[in-house]
Amino acid sequence: MHSLVKLLCIVIISVHGQSGNFSDCKSGPLSAQQRAADLVSRMTIDEKITQIVTTAAAIPRLGLPKCESWSEALHGLAYSLGVPFGEYLPAATSFLMPINLGASFNMRLVYHITS
Repeated sequence: MHSLVKLLCIVIISVHGQSGNFSDCKSGPLSAQQRAADLVSRMTIDEKITQIVTTAAAIPRLGLPKCESWSEALHGLAYSLGVPFGEYLPAATSFLMPINLGASFNMRLVYHITS
């Protein structure tokens, strides 16, 4: 039964995640670089500032939902609900921030950390 609940949650999240309306895709697929450049060009300075913190605000006019970047796989397990580590071990191993990993241009390091 527990597995069935997990599977149902995954299906619901997957379907909901694909239901976004991204205006830059209406005229056909764009490359990741084109999509990012277009999106950033349409953001105001204030909107850009709200995106550089761990809990980035939603930008409804651009179809961007609120995003919590601390909860990605490298850090999210550390403080997730229902993940106890004990009195003297409050969190899981937390590697470097993903943006720093990208800036290192050390793909061997990135591979090692994510393996």
